[in-house]
Amino acid sequence: TERGPLKDPLVRKALAYSIDRESLTEHVLKAGQKPAYHFTPPNTGGYTAEVKLPYDPDLARQLLAEAGFPGGEGFPKFELLFNTSESHATIAVAIQQMWKEELGIEIGLYNQEWKVYLNTVSQGEFQVARRGWIGDYVDANNFLDLFLANGGNNNTGYANAEFDDIILNQAPKAASREERYQLFFQAETMMMQEMPIIPFYTYTSKV
Repeated sequence: TERGPLKDPLVRKALAYSIDRESLTEHVLKAGQKPAYHFTPPNTGGYTAEVKLPYDPDLARQLLAEAGFPGGEGFPKFELLFNTSESHATIAVAIQQMWKEELGIEIGLYNQEWKVYLNTVSQGEFQVARRGWIGDYVDANNFLDLFLANGGNNNTGYANAEFDDIILNQAPKAASREERYQLFFQAETMMMQEMPIIPFYTYTSKV
């Protein structure tokens, strides 16, 4: 699907910076979820990303204007796809309101049953889609390798040869955990500059 302005990192940052994650987790989700200000969950095997998404509607509006859409003027309506679920629908409505109020952007909401949704996302037939990920093991690599250019779970279209080299070649050869984590910091910071994904919240579970 043609994503138009959504291909511009300035637009994606504007969308990301205008989301009040604390409001989402405290007043919408209400189940102990934690606001996500970077992609990897905090303290994943001792790794916590240094890059942090701001909640800054003023900066978001400035970035949107820089991208050519002051006050949302001229921005084409797009759809947010999510798999059918009451909680996903509630979050989608909240995001829809935030983007309208803060940026002047109108979005449509579109839900599909799980199997249909998976097929739609895997085929790339969406503009913005809701996704979630639970790591198979406790390591930042299990989250960052979702964005490898040819990764089987990368449905974002993100492809960065330098990012791939860090994750596939440099990090596995790191001489220490500290050096490995510094490489992860570098890769995640790079990825979040291009913003192929907008983190909302981190799952919590009872142990």
